[in-house]
Amino acid sequence: MDSISQVIHDCETCAAIKQARRVKPLWYGRRWSKYKYGEAWQIDYITLPQTHQGKRYVLTMVEATTGWLETYPVPHTTARNTILGLEKQILWRYGTPERIESDNGTHFKSSLINTWLENMALSGCTIFFIMHQQPGKLNDAMACLKPP
Repeated sequence: MDSISQVIHDCETCAAIKQARRVKPLWYGRRWSKYKYGEAWQIDYITLPQTHQGKRYVLTMVEATTGWLETYPVPHTTARNTILGLEKQILWRYGTPERIESDNGTHFKSSLINTWLENMALSGCTIFFIMHQQPGKLNDAMACLKPP
């Protein structure tokens, strides 16, 4: 081997890049996922009977590739409660996702959410809220939570 080939052969970074190219996308819901575990979450609110603590809504958060469900009960569907739920249930447990999919309700499109996202970007984290393309796993999880 010539010296350039030897350097590339011994390079750990080059090996990692080659390995990453070999990784196939994940299969779920009759389609290939371009995301790895934890990179994309789908979120929405569901209404349940009011609890003794006055909590009537549940922020449901579903990991897009596996369908893992996280919930956060709240008294009102507000942007503030959305941020608290995301921080307590997702960001602190699983890290910052690349993408959060929502139905673009008012509690997901407010100026408070935009300010929070800008602050996250300033600290080096980037989150994009996008509209559901195919809700899939989120609808399945929400159907399990709603009473008959």
